[in-house]
Amino acid sequence: MSGGHFEYLDGRLKDQIFGHEDKPKNVFEDKEISELVFDVLDLIHDFDWYYSGDTGKETYLEAKAKFKKKWLSSRGVRIKRTIDTAIDEVRAELYETYGIEKDGENPL
Repeated sequence: MSGGHFEYLDGRLKDQIFGHEDKPKNVFEDKEISELVFDVLDLIHDFDWYYSGDTGKETYLEAKAKFKKKWLSSRGVRIKRTIDTAIDEVRAELYETYGIEKDGENPL
């Protein structure tokens, strides 16, 4: 593998902005913008490797279709998903903090 046509620039930028995370942190103080930038960098990575011949066209086309479905379809659905995900993350963090089981059982 060559490392891509853009010489790892997309990966370095993603690491610089988000660290070595496999999901986006809210670095832009806007969950939607942070996730969009994260996903754009992933799409650039997929294109980069396709363009350089490291992966096949099908891999890039799948990534592009997934991106378009997520970001270019109904904004209302995406906003609701963002809200629901944020609430789930806070709930999980608080359950862990207070030692509460997911099913609501309180060991206290």
